[in-house]
Amino acid sequence: MGSPKMAKSAMKQGIWRRRIGAPFAAVLVAAVLAVVVFSGQFAKGPNEDGQSPNKEAAIEEQKPSQAAAIDQDDNTLNPGLKQASGDERSAGGSDSLGKESPPQSQEGDGGTAESGAEPYIKCTAQSDTKICDLSNPRFDICELCGDARTIGQSSTVVYVPQNRASNGEEWIIRAQSRKHLPWIKKVTIKSVNSSEPEPICTSKHHIPAIVFALGGLTANVWHDFSDVLVPLFLTACQFNGDVQLIITNNQPWFIKKYSAIFSRLTRHEIIDFDSDGQIRCYPHVIVGLRSHRDLGIDPSSSPQNYTMVDFRLFVREAYGLPAAEVDIPYKADKDDPDKKPRIMLIDRGKSRRFVNAAHVVQGLDWFGFEVVKADPKIDSNLDEFVRLVDSCDAIMGVHGAGLTNMVFLRSGGVVVHIVPYGIKFMADGFYGAPARDMGLRHVEYSISPEESTLLEKYGWNHTVINDPETIRKGGWEKVAEFYMSKQDIVLNMTRFGPSLLNAIEFIM
Repeated sequence: MGSPKMAKSAMKQGIWRRRIGAPFAAVLVAAVLAVVVFSGQFAKGPNEDGQSPNKEAAIEEQKPSQAAAIDQDDNTLNPGLKQASGDERSAGGSDSLGKESPPQSQEGDGGTAESGAEPYIKCTAQSDTKICDLSNPRFDICELCGDARTIGQSSTVVYVPQNRASNGEEWIIRAQSRKHLPWIKKVTIKSVNSSEPEPICTSKHHIPAIVFALGGLTANVWHDFSDVLVPLFLTACQFNGDVQLIITNNQPWFIKKYSAIFSRLTRHEIIDFDSDGQIRCYPHVIVGLRSHRDLGIDPSSSPQNYTMVDFRLFVREAYGLPAAEVDIPYKADKDDPDKKPRIMLIDRGKSRRFVNAAHVVQGLDWFGFEVVKADPKIDSNLDEFVRLVDSCDAIMGVHGAGLTNMVFLRSGGVVVHIVPYGIKFMADGFYGAPARDMGLRHVEYSISPEESTLLEKYGWNHTVINDPETIRKGGWEKVAEFYMSKQDIVLNMTRFGPSLLNAIEFIM
């Protein structure tokens, strides 16, 4: 602490400094106040072109976020998603992977630029970089770094390059992972040249944005995940929630159904591109969604090395399900002598259903399972349903969209996959490989002709029964007509038994 003599000397020096410094401090404060009073009328500042922003834009920038009150009919499509207030956003938070996120703007509609905002540095404009990549057979994607402006009413994204001497270019793409579907609305990406005036910003943002389409084949849960949610995770998760989602082909039910996932991907308002009347300016815009394969991720093709395990754990965290290290339910309670492994039986309603469903349930019980029957519908309460799946050790069903709910199983859970007659060639790609990639166990059982209602309909001598390969050569339409749409299952529990024992071994 030092000697009393030294302390006394330091105190005298402090008093002397205060006596000398006080007059100078008073003069300095007076000068600062004068500057503030004089410059107050310029607080808003001019825009990039040296002109004052228009009245509508100024009012819009001052309005507080209304996301929590706006329903699906407005430009924000996140009904039910919790939107942070200005104070909450300014405090920062942690992303879905537990990383600390930077503080956000206190004003404007989620990421609106304001004086003093830190410049966006994750994307740097490069003159030699091609804006759009149309080479992938699954998807087209455009990435605009530097100065990008979205114009919703014309479904256009304008890029203002640093080098305005370059020739203007234009691309028109379907901004989803299945670019060959003709009914997905197109988005125009346009690079302006020196002779073209750039559109004037009415809303400025310091965060990136992703423009993508819904619609397509959604409303089928497999396509919901394969075509939109997995590609959106691949494209958006890198931003740790600090990204704005701009959606064309508005499907309000989709946002509502998967609100837990969307609220993990973005902390900002979700914009309906088709109804948006603003010209929004961003430092980074991606148009389209990256996709590697059906319901799958190739880590080597992801700069962030994402995997399907990452996606499954991300989804589980979004719904507040137990962490990765928690055992499947049976192992978690293995000391309970009355505990049985629990299996969810997905019972389809139309095609490929179990004709002898009661007998199947009885057989599962005989093999020692507790059976939970489920028939997930598009309008079911997903928050409740995912917890029901999480309570199970295994999920079982005939090849079809319902098996996609395996994404809600715990690590080490089992997928019992019943493959209808005639479609074994595609079964593993749709569900087997995705299950293994997600860290789940996969048990595949291909039925015999005797277990298919096609045998009764067509007989042994029909091509549908005796030569499935010929049907397959007729194209997907023929496969769908016979093996997907006209076939039901009469499961032989004796023949199926070894597959069940294999599933039980995985669980134990």
